[in-house]
Amino acid sequence: MKTKLLILACLILSLASCRFENKVIEETYPDGSTKRLCVYLGKGQGRELLKETTYYPNKQPQMEGTYKDNKRDGKWTYWYENGKLWSEGMFVKGKSDGKRTTYFENGKVRYDGFYKEDMRVGKWRFFDESGRLLKELDYSAPTNETKH
Repeated sequence: MKTKLLILACLILSLASCRFENKVIEETYPDGSTKRLCVYLGKGQGRELLKETTYYPNKQPQMEGTYKDNKRDGKWTYWYENGKLWSEGMFVKGKSDGKRTTYFENGKVRYDGFYKEDMRVGKWRFFDESGRLLKELDYSAPTNETKH
């Protein structure tokens, strides 16, 4: 009985270690600081990419997002080198899908709108650096353009 329990415990431990998250520095700057950090599930060739973060030379985050089945999936965020938010948006199965907002360095919204399977949909709003609405475009409305 003890042998069976020991074998079962070893099997569970071995399976659990294969499904462990591993942080891997994939790229560095000449000074040795991290340029690209990836989080994987598992080890070796069977590992699965879960998250990626890139950094500026000043060590501030530049971009961060998650993966599913090796495709962008979930929220992705980008920052200016000074640490202020530049852009955030959602991805599903590697395609832009959901709200996208991009900001000026002063924190004001530059534009916002929605994607559906990599296509702009609905109303998109574009602003100047003071926050004044410049224009709205409706990507759901049919256009009068003809293809040539």
